[in-house]
Amino acid sequence: MLFVAALFVSCLVTLGMMVFAWQRRDVRTAPAIAVLMGGLSWWTFCYALLILHIRHPDVVPTLFNDPLFWFRLMFVGVSVLPAALIIFVLQYTGYRQRIGLRLIGLVAVIPTLCMIANFTEGFGHQWFMGDFEPGGESVFKGGPAFWLHTLYSYIVMFIAYFLLIRFAIQNPQYRRQALLFLAGNMVVLILNVVTIMQWMPESWGKLDLSPFGFVVASMIMALNIRREGFLDLMPVARSLVFERMADGVLVTDTRGRLLDQNPAAQALFTRAGVDMSRGRLLQEALPGMFQGGRPAEELTLQPPGDEARRPWQLNVRRTELRNRRSQVKGYVYGFRDVTELKEVEDSLRQQLADNEALRRALKEESIRDPLTGLYNRRWLDEVLEQEIPRALREQQPLSFCVMDLDHFKQVNDNWGHDVGDRILVALARLLTEGSRKHDVAARFGGEEFVLVLPGLDATRGREVVERLLKAFSELDFGAGGPDNLTFSAGLAVVPDHASDRENLFKMADRALYRAKEAGRNRVVVQDIA
Repeated sequence: MLFVAALFVSCLVTLGMMVFAWQRRDVRTAPAIAVLMGGLSWWTFCYALLILHIRHPDVVPTLFNDPLFWFRLMFVGVSVLPAALIIFVLQYTGYRQRIGLRLIGLVAVIPTLCMIANFTEGFGHQWFMGDFEPGGESVFKGGPAFWLHTLYSYIVMFIAYFLLIRFAIQNPQYRRQALLFLAGNMVVLILNVVTIMQWMPESWGKLDLSPFGFVVASMIMALNIRREGFLDLMPVARSLVFERMADGVLVTDTRGRLLDQNPAAQALFTRAGVDMSRGRLLQEALPGMFQGGRPAEELTLQPPGDEARRPWQLNVRRTELRNRRSQVKGYVYGFRDVTELKEVEDSLRQQLADNEALRRALKEESIRDPLTGLYNRRWLDEVLEQEIPRALREQQPLSFCVMDLDHFKQVNDNWGHDVGDRILVALARLLTEGSRKHDVAARFGGEEFVLVLPGLDATRGREVVERLLKAFSELDFGAGGPDNLTFSAGLAVVPDHASDRENLFKMADRALYRAKEAGRNRVVVQDIA
């Protein structure tokens, strides 16, 4: 009875694992584990009832007048295990993502045929059971169908174990998880082999030790769940990632021949009218992608039959595929459609250019006199803050000239402000055209103008201003304006007269005042103190 109690404990443990797995059935591999644990639980439960039936037929009676009923029923659970195991391993290791009816039917062919033989009498009985009768002295040796199922089960298990070991080697992050699951299954396999081959001591009788392996396997799985996150932290197969990536991916060999492509790449290049047949040279399919034998960072594809449509812009990345000896065995090309991003970038770039143009226009408006187009006093102050220190640092002169139109109030009174404005514009144009590119002409206010002449001493600065004065006096404003207009000018020089902006203005103003007192229509250079 102690042995039967142990079997029921094993049944409950595996049943609990089945429920735990089924509660996590949203995980891709969990349903297969639930079926696997359910098969183990069913096997153990029926085996416990079989023993009770043999030893206490009054407690567990024969059903359907079949003395082998519990024995036959037990093999339902046995037949489920190999199929559930291989399906789980295929999904877990990433060799198969979707388990369809075709695969289920393939792995279920032999178990189904054996179950048919198991539940039939006559020839089927002999074919599966052999001469075995429960409760007798004979040891169960099984018929051809039983051994066919056993061989099938072991082949399936060894394939599953091979895949698990290979997966554990290639994926260190899941190695402990995979090896723990493998260890639990190996315990069941070993005890099952011991039972089938009758390698147990005679004192143990004809017991099946496999269910006790289920307990060990369940305890190891519980440890796997607790320590390694089994059924919670499951590997995502590389093939699944490859198939579902939003970016297009092409795989080539070292010669550039196309080996594989994911659905995203196939859809992308099909829409672009590019032939991506297996074995085709990528450089022939996408000649615009290569520059000097190396892939460019961007590829442009023109949609077929629509020249007016904006081309697709693809970002390109190439990764080398290397073996364990670091030898290049192929290349992976990733293509990301950045057309919309480029459109946004172009829009932002245009917006920035427009903003910069607007900023420059606003700055020009803020530093320009609206009537004459010359710089205003604000910009003049900034220029002097830069040019005076530069002149002192480079020990070069800087001439600063203040000009004031002579008798300009009479011009406005006699000819009107429209004519006066026309005269101011004419003088501004003369100052601009008659000075060098790096000279600065500004309207200081009203009829006062300023010239900043970097690099010119008093003598050369005076020559420039006198030439402008002569040219201005010769301007003809026609019948609608005055003749022979003149201006007075005062000139000061850095560093002879001043070394800062405030004193430079004062010195130039004093010289201008002297020019006015001396009869106007002249240029006066401030005396050196």
